[in-house]
Amino acid sequence: MREEVDQTKVIFALLAGIRRIGENGILDFQPNSTRAGRVLERDDFAVFFRFLRWMQIGGSVSSDRMVQPNTLAVEDADPSPSHSRFSHHLHHQSMDPKLRKQLVGLDPIPFTDLISTLTTSTGSARSHAESLFYSLCQTNPNSVSIKLLLLLQFSSRSDIRAEAASLLRNLLTRASNPYYLWPRLHPLTQCHLKEDLLTALRNEHKRSVLGHLRGGVVELGSDLLPHDSWPELIFFMFEAMVSSSPRVQESGLLIFSYLAECIETSSLPPLTTLRSILILALTDTNSSTGGELDVKIAALLASISLIHCTPSKDRETLQDLLPPLVFVLVEACTDNREEDAKEAARMLAVLIEIEPIFFCWPELVDTMLKIAEFDELEEELRCEAVNLVVTIAKTGEKEPVMVEQLVPFLGRFLAILLQMLSDIEDDEAWYTAHPDDEDKDTDEMHNFKFSKESSYAISAALGGALLVPVVIELLPAYLENADWKKRHAALIFLKGIAEGCSEALKDNLEQFVNTMVNSFNDIHLRVRGAALNVTCELLVVPETHVASKYHDRIFPALLHSMNTYDCPRVQVEATRAAWNFICSCNKDVLKIYLQDLLGQLHMMILAGNTVVQDEALLALESLAYLLEDTLESYYEYVMRWLKALLRDAIHNADRMLCAKLLQCISIVGAVLGKSHFRNDAQEVMEELMSFRAAPLEEDDPVTGYMLQLWMKLLKCLGRDFLPFMDLVMPPLFQYAQSESDLIISSTNMDNIEVKMAEGAGEKLRTKFRLLDEKASACDMLCCYADELKEDFFPWIDKAAPLLLPFLKFNFHKEVRKTAISAMSKILYSAKLAVEKQMPDDPEEQCLKVKQLCSRLIPSIIEALREEHDTELCGEMLGCLTDCIQLLEELGEDQVIGIVKELKNLIVRSIFRTGKELRDVNYMQDALLLNQIAECLVMLSLESSRDLLFASWVKETKAEKTIPRAREQLQEFTFRQIRRAIMCVP
Repeated sequence: MREEVDQTKVIFALLAGIRRIGENGILDFQPNSTRAGRVLERDDFAVFFRFLRWMQIGGSVSSDRMVQPNTLAVEDADPSPSHSRFSHHLHHQSMDPKLRKQLVGLDPIPFTDLISTLTTSTGSARSHAESLFYSLCQTNPNSVSIKLLLLLQFSSRSDIRAEAASLLRNLLTRASNPYYLWPRLHPLTQCHLKEDLLTALRNEHKRSVLGHLRGGVVELGSDLLPHDSWPELIFFMFEAMVSSSPRVQESGLLIFSYLAECIETSSLPPLTTLRSILILALTDTNSSTGGELDVKIAALLASISLIHCTPSKDRETLQDLLPPLVFVLVEACTDNREEDAKEAARMLAVLIEIEPIFFCWPELVDTMLKIAEFDELEEELRCEAVNLVVTIAKTGEKEPVMVEQLVPFLGRFLAILLQMLSDIEDDEAWYTAHPDDEDKDTDEMHNFKFSKESSYAISAALGGALLVPVVIELLPAYLENADWKKRHAALIFLKGIAEGCSEALKDNLEQFVNTMVNSFNDIHLRVRGAALNVTCELLVVPETHVASKYHDRIFPALLHSMNTYDCPRVQVEATRAAWNFICSCNKDVLKIYLQDLLGQLHMMILAGNTVVQDEALLALESLAYLLEDTLESYYEYVMRWLKALLRDAIHNADRMLCAKLLQCISIVGAVLGKSHFRNDAQEVMEELMSFRAAPLEEDDPVTGYMLQLWMKLLKCLGRDFLPFMDLVMPPLFQYAQSESDLIISSTNMDNIEVKMAEGAGEKLRTKFRLLDEKASACDMLCCYADELKEDFFPWIDKAAPLLLPFLKFNFHKEVRKTAISAMSKILYSAKLAVEKQMPDDPEEQCLKVKQLCSRLIPSIIEALREEHDTELCGEMLGCLTDCIQLLEELGEDQVIGIVKELKNLIVRSIFRTGKELRDVNYMQDALLLNQIAECLVMLSLESSRDLLFASWVKETKAEKTIPRAREQLQEFTFRQIRRAIMCVP
């Protein structure tokens, strides 16, 4: 097949015809001297480039000797291995051959128009242009590269040059890029690409183009420099660093800042020379050169990179860079170059973590605080300055001197944090939001969020000995301030201390408690919420024993705050604090407030706010666990109003509240025992029978919740639960089957891509939730079968087939494990039903069990073949043994299949251990071998012993997979299986 030539082979054909360009500007072209196919030389490329450049500037070709480039056809190069990677791009169709010829031909106008379309068009027009461009990249990578380089160097339009530089940068980016072009280029194209990129950097004046050019050089350099494949780039960088052109000097410094780690140490100038070059660039005050600040900022980034990649033992040589470096950072902040300043601050913070002692310079801390104090700067830049100071504090454990230099600035730094914590606006959404959604609150500015994290970090880094004295001096002015934001900020900062250095609170605990309790009655609800939030944190600090020491002050105030029905958020915060009080307080103290607390929780559940109800029910569950003996006297009172609430929830069809009330009821009942709870559980289930009219939906989020709770009621009621099984089992079966026809197409369990088996490629995204639900459903079936024993028999014929696919669910071990356990319990239920001859027709039951086992045995054998987990193999063998026993008579094919798989299990065990079986040290393999023997014993009882022995001998003699496996199998036969096959009475 003859295809349109790619640009490199067009060059082969053209070069032979180019003889000279006349003085009058006429090109003398002789097509008959074509030498296509010969090896190109470097000079040939230069000739061709001169030809194209001559055409670009308006030369003409003699018409009688002009060759139409589209008539030149040679064999195209072999397709690139990455060809298929482009096929999906924008779903474009194959490009029209005539259009392709125009785009890759000698006439530069079609390709220039294509790039121009990319710069000016949007929507479908741009998408079409992108499709054409990437199609060319697929088939003509050399042509595309050459034409982009020509546009970079000779186009008079800066927007086209910028687009060409951007496209070239994308094509030279390796990481996660299906369009990575470099390996697909001809070696001579690669050579010219490297050379012309550096030429374009020297000649380009527009910053929009330079940014993409530098990015392309960095991307390509990061691939080539580690292999020493672009020495010209290293020469360019160091030549550019001392250039008289600020634009070129900036390019050299920026490229070095990104590629310093890729350069071999032997290729670098001496450190003292580099230091001198960078200091000169950082301190250049020659105002006659434009763009000097750009050069300084580039030198700042280059200096940080150089410090980072220099070995620790040599970094002291670069210490002189620190003062000018910090000065340039300040200059960038004050000259509207905040993005550059943020990047530099982030890089410095990373470097401080690696080499803190290098930055032991108090002026650095002072400078960062000045930036943080300057309100006119972007808040993100101020946060970066604060983060740098916090980073210095964190390094104190490694280098204590770093904390020592911070101490004189501590009061000033904490004042900055408090001021940033005051950067918050009141928002109506806060009053109804859940505390867990706090980070999503739209009113919380970046300063507030960041300073909250910083207050915790600085507390943990410095400890109470340094921090608390300063805090005690600063906070009163904030706590007594008329502005609620100041009071709020002080309380949030106290929370950071409680989280970060709780041991520091011991000596000042009473003062802190008084502050919190007084703030419970603040006129502003946001301040009350903050005080309750801090108290919640204080109550869980074990060193303080706040609940026991100050219960008489804290808990009455908490109960009063729980009455704030006009603000659910404050109620939730108060209830959470009360919940922590319950968990941290001793029982004797808790009994004092129990009656008042129960009454308050009851009223909160009745109030009807969902978030408040959730917190009240959680607190009640905690009380049940902690006060089992004491709560017994309140059982009837509590259960009475819980059942009344449940009836209301059922009547109002509030399924979620119904599920949560069921959980609370089951916990209260389970804690106090069956003797108290049996009658109430029966009444609860009878109430739930009304759900027959409204069955649980598969996608209802309440379904799994309620199924779990019904299982708890089952454990309480035992066989008395049987009348309700018709209510429970249909949604359970439906729950277990949910999405069971999914085909897993990715083993990345954090972000599994699944595709429906039916649905023409419909794709879904799921995470562990789906798999956990499957495991949970299998576990429920296991519990029902285990609790009801032979009474579970009526549901066996539906449960067992449902579990079979899960035995080979290779993407989640827990699903397989619970499915195997459930299968084992189901088989045991079947065995008991057969043995006890249940009231139904015994013969029909026996037949049903045998049919079930006949279906199970092949599935278990197949699952054993694919299972590599020794523990699960052992559990499967237990199921297989039960099936053999229940089936009683096995056919020849069944016996042979079982024997073959048992032999494979032994071989795999040998492969794992690499030792003779008598020397196995792995407990799981030893248990597995015993289970194999037990299975063979059962097989010998339920089948022909001669058939079993013949099958076993045949399998062991045929085994040649592993060295000495045959001898080891025979040894195992005489030591274990001989007893199973030959010596059974």
